[in-house]
Amino acid sequence: MMDSSSLNSFMKLETAEVGYKKLYEANPYDHFKPVSSWQEFADQYKANMKNPVQFPDKPLSDIRPRFFESQFFSQQVIHPEQVNHSKSNLIYPPHLNSEIVVFKHLRYLPIMEHTLEFVKISYVLNGHCKFFLNGKNYDLTQGDMIIVPPNLKQAFFSNADEDIVVNIIMRRSSFEDAFAPLLMEQNDISNFFLRMLYRRQFSQLVLIHCDNDQEIEHIIFGLYNESQTTMHGSQIILNSYVLLLFGQLIRNHAKDAKMLEGSIDEKPVSNIIQYIRVNRKDINLESLAQHFNLSEGYISRFIKRETGFSFSQLLRDIKMREAAKLLISTNMSIEEIIDKVGYTDMSHFYKNFKKIFGVTPADYRQNGSDL
Repeated sequence: MMDSSSLNSFMKLETAEVGYKKLYEANPYDHFKPVSSWQEFADQYKANMKNPVQFPDKPLSDIRPRFFESQFFSQQVIHPEQVNHSKSNLIYPPHLNSEIVVFKHLRYLPIMEHTLEFVKISYVLNGHCKFFLNGKNYDLTQGDMIIVPPNLKQAFFSNADEDIVVNIIMRRSSFEDAFAPLLMEQNDISNFFLRMLYRRQFSQLVLIHCDNDQEIEHIIFGLYNESQTTMHGSQIILNSYVLLLFGQLIRNHAKDAKMLEGSIDEKPVSNIIQYIRVNRKDINLESLAQHFNLSEGYISRFIKRETGFSFSQLLRDIKMREAAKLLISTNMSIEEIIDKVGYTDMSHFYKNFKKIFGVTPADYRQNGSDL
Protein backbone atom coordinates (compact mmCIF):
# COMPACT_ATOMS: atom_id res chain seq x y z
CA MET A 1 0.00 0.00 0.00
CA MET A 2 1.35 3.42 -0.96
CA ASP A 3 2.08 5.63 2.06
CA SER A 4 -0.06 8.71 2.69
CA SER A 5 2.66 11.20 1.74
CA SER A 6 3.13 9.53 -1.67
CA LEU A 7 -0.63 9.39 -2.25
CA ASN A 8 -1.05 13.04 -1.28
CA SER A 9 1.16 14.05 -4.21
CA PHE A 10 -1.59 12.73 -6.53
CA MET A 11 -4.53 14.23 -4.66
CA LYS A 12 -4.23 17.92 -5.53
CA LEU A 13 -6.96 18.90 -7.96
CA GLU A 14 -5.87 20.47 -11.22
CA THR A 15 -7.58 23.66 -12.40
CA ALA A 16 -9.84 21.78 -14.82
CA GLU A 17 -10.78 19.28 -12.11
CA VAL A 18 -11.84 22.09 -9.78
CA GLY A 19 -14.15 23.47 -12.48
CA TYR A 20 -15.62 20.08 -13.37
CA LYS A 21 -16.14 19.31 -9.68
CA LYS A 22 -18.27 22.44 -9.27
CA LEU A 23 -20.46 21.34 -12.16
CA TYR A 24 -20.74 17.80 -10.76
CA GLU A 25 -21.54 18.82 -7.19
CA ALA A 26 -24.26 21.19 -8.39
CA ASN A 27 -25.84 18.62 -10.70
CA PRO A 28 -24.30 15.12 -10.66
CA TYR A 29 -23.92 13.53 -14.09
CA ASP A 30 -22.66 10.03 -13.35
CA HIS A 31 -25.96 8.69 -14.73
CA PHE A 32 -25.54 10.45 -18.09
CA LYS A 33 -24.94 8.44 -21.24
CA PRO A 34 -21.45 8.75 -22.76
CA VAL A 35 -21.13 11.55 -25.32
CA SER A 36 -18.42 12.53 -27.79
CA SER A 37 -18.64 16.34 -27.79
CA TRP A 38 -18.90 19.19 -25.32
CA GLN A 39 -22.13 20.35 -26.94
CA GLU A 40 -23.76 16.95 -26.37
CA PHE A 41 -22.75 17.08 -22.71
CA ALA A 42 -23.99 20.67 -22.38
CA ASP A 43 -27.38 19.68 -23.80
CA GLN A 44 -27.68 16.75 -21.36
CA TYR A 45 -26.52 18.81 -18.40
CA LYS A 46 -28.88 21.72 -19.01
CA ALA A 47 -31.82 19.39 -19.66
CA ASN A 48 -31.23 17.71 -16.28
CA MET A 49 -30.13 20.78 -14.31
CA LYS A 50 -31.98 21.21 -11.00
CA ASN A 51 -29.57 23.56 -9.26
CA PRO A 52 -28.44 26.72 -11.03
CA VAL A 53 -24.72 26.95 -11.82
CA GLN A 54 -22.64 28.97 -14.22
CA PHE A 55 -22.01 26.64 -17.17
CA PRO A 56 -18.80 27.26 -19.15
CA ASP A 57 -19.08 28.13 -22.83
CA LYS A 58 -16.27 25.73 -23.70
CA PRO A 59 -14.70 22.67 -22.08
CA LEU A 60 -12.19 23.15 -19.28
CA SER A 61 -9.78 20.63 -20.81
CA ASP A 62 -8.97 19.20 -24.22
CA ILE A 63 -12.06 17.25 -25.32
CA ARG A 64 -12.43 15.63 -28.72
CA PRO A 65 -13.74 12.38 -30.22
CA ARG A 66 -10.27 11.21 -31.33
CA PHE A 67 -6.74 11.84 -30.08
CA PHE A 68 -3.71 11.47 -32.36
CA GLU A 69 -0.07 10.58 -31.68
CA SER A 70 1.04 14.02 -32.85
CA GLN A 71 -0.85 15.57 -29.92
CA PHE A 72 1.10 13.63 -27.29
CA PHE A 73 4.43 12.51 -28.72
CA SER A 74 7.17 14.84 -29.92
CA GLN A 75 8.39 14.41 -33.48
CA GLN A 76 11.87 15.57 -32.56
CA VAL A 77 14.04 15.69 -29.46
CA ILE A 78 12.97 18.31 -26.92
CA HIS A 79 15.81 18.95 -24.49
CA PRO A 80 15.14 20.17 -20.94
CA GLU A 81 16.44 23.65 -21.69
CA GLN A 82 13.95 23.96 -24.56
CA VAL A 83 10.83 23.08 -22.61
CA ASN A 84 9.88 26.56 -21.43
CA HIS A 85 10.49 28.02 -24.87
CA SER A 86 8.97 25.31 -27.02
CA LYS A 87 5.97 26.32 -29.11
CA SER A 88 4.84 22.74 -29.29
CA ASN A 89 1.10 22.07 -29.52
CA LEU A 90 1.44 18.85 -27.56
CA ILE A 91 -1.21 18.25 -24.89
CA TYR A 92 1.39 16.95 -22.44
CA PRO A 93 4.73 18.32 -23.76
CA PRO A 94 7.51 15.82 -22.99
CA HIS A 95 11.01 16.78 -21.91
CA LEU A 96 12.73 14.34 -24.24
CA ASN A 97 11.93 12.59 -27.49
CA SER A 98 8.86 10.79 -26.23
CA GLU A 99 7.75 7.22 -26.67
CA ILE A 100 5.86 7.06 -23.36
CA VAL A 101 3.75 9.76 -21.67
CA VAL A 102 2.23 9.38 -18.18
CA PHE A 103 -0.52 11.54 -16.65
CA LYS A 104 -3.55 11.39 -14.34
CA HIS A 105 -7.07 11.01 -15.68
CA LEU A 106 -9.05 14.15 -14.84
CA ARG A 107 -11.47 13.57 -11.98
CA TYR A 108 -15.07 14.75 -12.55
CA LEU A 109 -14.42 14.95 -16.31
CA PRO A 110 -17.77 14.29 -18.06
CA ILE A 111 -18.18 10.86 -19.62
CA MET A 112 -16.59 11.60 -22.99
CA GLU A 113 -16.29 8.69 -25.44
CA HIS A 114 -13.22 8.89 -27.64
CA THR A 115 -10.78 6.82 -29.67
CA LEU A 116 -6.98 6.88 -29.63
CA GLU A 117 -4.33 6.45 -32.31
CA PHE A 118 -2.01 4.92 -29.70
CA VAL A 119 -1.94 2.33 -26.91
CA LYS A 120 -3.20 3.33 -23.45
CA ILE A 121 -2.74 1.59 -20.10
CA SER A 122 -5.01 2.86 -17.33
CA TYR A 123 -4.38 1.82 -13.73
CA VAL A 124 -6.63 2.58 -10.74
CA LEU A 125 -4.05 3.65 -8.18
CA ASN A 126 -6.60 4.60 -5.54
CA GLY A 127 -10.36 4.61 -5.08
CA HIS A 128 -12.53 3.52 -8.00
CA CYS A 129 -13.86 4.61 -11.39
CA LYS A 130 -16.30 3.58 -14.09
CA PHE A 131 -15.20 2.38 -17.51
CA PHE A 132 -17.55 2.58 -20.51
CA LEU A 133 -17.28 0.29 -23.51
CA ASN A 134 -19.73 -0.80 -26.18
CA GLY A 135 -22.85 0.29 -24.31
CA LYS A 136 -21.75 -1.30 -21.04
CA ASN A 137 -20.07 0.13 -17.95
CA TYR A 138 -17.65 -1.61 -15.62
CA ASP A 139 -16.86 -0.71 -12.00
CA LEU A 140 -13.09 -0.64 -11.53
CA THR A 141 -11.44 -0.55 -8.12
CA GLN A 142 -7.94 -0.01 -6.77
CA GLY A 143 -5.49 -2.36 -8.46
CA ASP A 144 -7.47 -2.80 -11.68
CA MET A 145 -5.70 -2.19 -14.97
CA ILE A 146 -7.13 -1.83 -18.48
CA ILE A 147 -5.00 -1.97 -21.63
CA VAL A 148 -6.75 -0.15 -24.47
CA PRO A 149 -5.66 -0.74 -28.09
CA PRO A 150 -5.85 1.97 -30.76
CA ASN A 151 -9.16 2.87 -32.42
CA LEU A 152 -11.47 1.50 -29.72
CA LYS A 153 -14.20 3.87 -28.50
CA GLN A 154 -14.22 4.06 -24.69
CA ALA A 155 -14.52 6.41 -21.71
CA PHE A 156 -13.55 6.66 -18.03
CA PHE A 157 -15.33 8.51 -15.23
CA SER A 158 -14.35 9.17 -11.61
CA ASN A 159 -16.39 11.27 -9.21
CA ALA A 160 -14.35 11.60 -6.01
CA ASP A 161 -11.17 13.42 -4.99
CA GLU A 162 -9.61 10.15 -3.85
CA ASP A 163 -10.13 8.41 -7.22
CA ILE A 164 -6.70 8.32 -8.87
CA VAL A 165 -6.39 6.77 -12.33
CA VAL A 166 -2.97 6.90 -14.00
CA ASN A 167 -2.78 6.78 -17.80
CA ILE A 168 0.34 5.47 -19.56
CA ILE A 169 0.29 5.99 -23.32
CA MET A 170 2.76 4.88 -25.99
CA ARG A 171 3.10 4.88 -29.74
CA ARG A 172 1.71 1.78 -31.41
CA SER A 173 4.68 1.70 -33.80
CA SER A 174 7.25 1.70 -31.00
CA PHE A 175 5.56 -0.91 -28.81
CA GLU A 176 6.85 -4.00 -30.61
CA ASP A 177 10.39 -2.63 -30.92
CA ALA A 178 10.63 -1.75 -27.24
CA PHE A 179 8.91 -4.83 -25.82
CA ALA A 180 9.64 -7.56 -28.37
CA PRO A 181 10.85 -10.07 -25.71
CA LEU A 182 7.40 -10.12 -24.12
CA LEU A 183 5.71 -10.88 -27.43
CA MET A 184 7.47 -14.25 -27.58
CA GLU A 185 5.75 -15.43 -24.39
CA GLN A 186 2.78 -17.81 -24.56
CA ASN A 187 0.04 -16.31 -22.40
CA ASP A 188 -3.17 -14.32 -22.79
CA ILE A 189 -1.48 -10.95 -22.27
CA SER A 190 1.26 -11.52 -24.87
CA ASN A 191 -1.31 -12.96 -27.29
CA PHE A 192 -3.43 -9.85 -26.79
CA PHE A 193 -0.53 -7.62 -27.85
CA LEU A 194 0.25 -9.76 -30.88
CA ARG A 195 -3.34 -9.52 -32.07
CA MET A 196 -3.42 -5.81 -31.35
CA LEU A 197 -0.31 -5.22 -33.47
CA TYR A 198 -1.21 -7.37 -36.45
CA ARG A 199 -4.97 -7.60 -36.75
CA ARG A 200 -6.54 -5.23 -39.22
CA GLN A 201 -9.72 -4.88 -37.17
CA PHE A 202 -9.24 -5.45 -33.46
CA SER A 203 -11.99 -4.73 -30.96
CA GLN A 204 -10.81 -6.30 -27.73
CA LEU A 205 -9.17 -4.84 -24.67
CA VAL A 206 -7.82 -6.55 -21.60
CA LEU A 207 -8.82 -6.00 -17.95
CA ILE A 208 -6.39 -7.28 -15.32
CA HIS A 209 -7.14 -7.43 -11.61
CA CYS A 210 -3.83 -6.75 -9.82
CA ASP A 211 -5.26 -6.79 -6.29
CA ASN A 212 -2.76 -5.84 -3.57
CA ASP A 213 0.26 -6.15 -5.88
CA GLN A 214 2.57 -3.65 -4.23
CA GLU A 215 5.27 -4.18 -6.86
CA ILE A 216 2.95 -2.99 -9.63
CA GLU A 217 1.83 -0.07 -7.47
CA HIS A 218 5.48 0.85 -6.95
CA ILE A 219 6.16 0.66 -10.71
CA ILE A 220 3.16 2.87 -11.53
CA PHE A 221 4.24 5.42 -8.96
CA GLY A 222 7.78 5.33 -10.38
CA LEU A 223 6.46 5.83 -13.92
CA TYR A 224 4.43 8.85 -12.91
CA ASN A 225 7.23 10.32 -10.82
CA GLU A 226 9.80 9.87 -13.61
CA SER A 227 7.45 11.43 -16.15
CA GLN A 228 7.52 14.65 -14.14
CA THR A 229 11.31 15.04 -14.29
CA THR A 230 13.35 17.11 -16.75
CA MET A 231 16.52 15.02 -16.56
CA HIS A 232 18.32 13.38 -19.47
CA GLY A 233 17.84 9.62 -19.56
CA SER A 234 14.23 9.89 -18.44
CA GLN A 235 12.89 8.08 -21.52
CA ILE A 236 15.23 5.13 -20.93
CA ILE A 237 13.99 4.85 -17.37
CA LEU A 238 10.34 5.10 -18.48
CA ASN A 239 10.90 2.31 -21.04
CA SER A 240 12.49 0.18 -18.31
CA TYR A 241 9.59 0.76 -15.94
CA VAL A 242 7.06 -0.28 -18.60
CA LEU A 243 9.06 -3.42 -19.39
CA LEU A 244 9.10 -4.23 -15.67
CA LEU A 245 5.36 -3.61 -15.52
CA PHE A 246 4.58 -6.07 -18.31
CA GLY A 247 7.03 -8.60 -16.90
CA GLN A 248 5.26 -8.41 -13.56
CA LEU A 249 1.86 -8.77 -15.23
CA ILE A 250 2.99 -11.87 -17.15
CA ARG A 251 4.65 -13.42 -14.11
CA ASN A 252 1.89 -12.88 -11.56
CA HIS A 253 -1.33 -11.94 -13.35
CA ALA A 254 -1.51 -13.76 -16.70
CA LYS A 255 -4.40 -15.82 -15.31
CA ASP A 256 -6.16 -12.70 -14.03
CA ALA A 257 -6.55 -11.20 -17.52
CA LYS A 258 -10.09 -10.84 -18.81
CA MET A 259 -10.86 -9.91 -22.40
CA LEU A 260 -13.66 -7.41 -22.92
CA GLU A 261 -15.65 -6.75 -26.08
CA GLY A 262 -14.31 -9.58 -28.28
CA SER A 263 -16.56 -12.60 -28.70
CA ILE A 264 -14.49 -15.05 -30.77
CA ASP A 265 -11.42 -17.10 -30.01
CA GLU A 266 -8.53 -15.26 -31.68
CA LYS A 267 -5.66 -17.39 -30.37
CA PRO A 268 -4.91 -19.07 -33.72
CA VAL A 269 -3.70 -15.85 -35.33
CA SER A 270 -1.42 -15.21 -32.33
CA ASN A 271 0.03 -18.70 -32.63
CA ILE A 272 0.65 -18.25 -36.35
CA ILE A 273 2.42 -14.90 -35.87
CA GLN A 274 4.58 -16.29 -33.06
CA TYR A 275 5.54 -19.29 -35.17
CA ILE A 276 6.51 -17.04 -38.09
CA ARG A 277 8.60 -14.82 -35.77
CA VAL A 278 10.53 -17.75 -34.33
CA ASN A 279 11.09 -19.45 -37.69
CA ARG A 280 11.46 -16.35 -39.88
CA LYS A 281 14.80 -17.44 -41.38
CA ASP A 282 13.54 -20.60 -43.03
CA ILE A 283 9.76 -20.48 -43.03
CA ASN A 284 7.60 -20.58 -46.15
CA LEU A 285 3.88 -20.90 -46.69
CA GLU A 286 4.11 -24.65 -47.24
CA SER A 287 5.94 -25.34 -43.95
CA LEU A 288 3.62 -23.00 -42.06
CA ALA A 289 0.54 -24.80 -43.40
CA GLN A 290 2.05 -28.20 -42.55
CA HIS A 291 2.82 -27.13 -38.99
CA PHE A 292 -0.78 -26.08 -38.36
CA ASN A 293 -2.22 -28.98 -40.38
CA LEU A 294 -4.03 -26.63 -42.76
CA SER A 295 -4.04 -26.21 -46.51
CA GLU A 296 -1.84 -23.47 -47.98
CA GLY A 297 -4.87 -21.78 -49.51
CA TYR A 298 -6.79 -21.71 -46.22
CA ILE A 299 -3.93 -20.38 -44.07
CA SER A 300 -3.08 -17.79 -46.73
CA ARG A 301 -6.66 -16.48 -46.75
CA PHE A 302 -6.83 -16.63 -42.95
CA ILE A 303 -3.68 -14.49 -42.57
CA LYS A 304 -4.96 -11.98 -45.11
CA ARG A 305 -8.36 -11.73 -43.44
CA GLU A 306 -7.02 -11.39 -39.90
CA THR A 307 -4.01 -9.10 -40.46
CA GLY A 308 -4.60 -7.35 -43.77
CA PHE A 309 -1.21 -8.73 -44.95
CA SER A 310 -0.45 -11.54 -47.35
CA PHE A 311 1.89 -14.21 -45.94
CA SER A 312 4.88 -12.71 -47.75
CA GLN A 313 4.02 -9.19 -46.59
CA LEU A 314 3.63 -10.35 -42.98
CA LEU A 315 6.93 -12.23 -43.10
CA ARG A 316 8.68 -9.20 -44.59
CA ASP A 317 7.20 -6.92 -41.91
CA ILE A 318 8.34 -9.23 -39.11
CA LYS A 319 11.86 -9.45 -40.57
CA MET A 320 12.13 -5.68 -41.05
CA ARG A 321 10.94 -4.90 -37.53
CA GLU A 322 13.48 -7.34 -36.12
CA ALA A 323 16.24 -5.82 -38.28
CA ALA A 324 15.33 -2.30 -37.12
CA LYS A 325 15.45 -3.42 -33.49
CA LEU A 326 18.87 -5.02 -33.95
CA LEU A 327 20.23 -1.92 -35.70
CA ILE A 328 19.36 0.22 -32.68
CA SER A 329 20.03 -2.19 -29.83
CA THR A 330 23.17 -4.06 -30.96
CA ASN A 331 26.57 -3.47 -32.57
CA MET A 332 26.04 -6.25 -35.10
CA SER A 333 27.16 -5.41 -38.62
CA ILE A 334 24.45 -4.90 -41.22
CA GLU A 335 25.62 -8.09 -42.95
CA GLU A 336 25.20 -10.04 -39.70
CA ILE A 337 21.72 -8.58 -39.19
CA ILE A 338 20.71 -9.46 -42.74
CA ASP A 339 21.68 -13.07 -42.09
CA LYS A 340 20.05 -13.18 -38.64
CA VAL A 341 16.65 -12.02 -39.86
CA GLY A 342 16.68 -14.48 -42.75
CA TYR A 343 17.67 -12.62 -45.92
CA THR A 344 20.11 -14.06 -48.44
CA ASP A 345 19.89 -11.27 -51.02
CA MET A 346 21.48 -8.08 -49.66
CA SER A 347 20.02 -5.82 -52.36
CA HIS A 348 16.54 -7.21 -51.68
CA PHE A 349 16.96 -6.47 -47.97
CA TYR A 350 18.07 -2.88 -48.63
CA LYS A 351 15.16 -2.31 -51.02
CA ASN A 352 12.56 -3.64 -48.56
CA PHE A 353 14.08 -1.79 -45.61
CA LYS A 354 14.00 1.56 -47.37
CA LYS A 355 10.46 0.89 -48.61
CA ILE A 356 9.20 0.40 -45.06
CA PHE A 357 11.30 2.90 -43.09
CA GLY A 358 12.14 5.45 -45.79
CA VAL A 359 15.88 5.39 -45.05
CA THR A 360 18.82 3.03 -45.46
CA PRO A 361 19.79 0.70 -42.60
CA ALA A 362 22.89 2.82 -41.92
CA ASP A 363 20.82 6.00 -41.65
CA TYR A 364 18.30 4.24 -39.44
CA ARG A 365 21.07 3.09 -37.09
CA GLN A 366 22.42 6.62 -36.85
CA ASN A 367 19.11 8.43 -36.47
CA GLY A 368 16.60 5.70 -35.61
CA SER A 369 15.59 7.11 -32.22
CA ASP A 370 14.50 10.33 -33.94
CA LEU A 371 12.61 8.72 -36.85
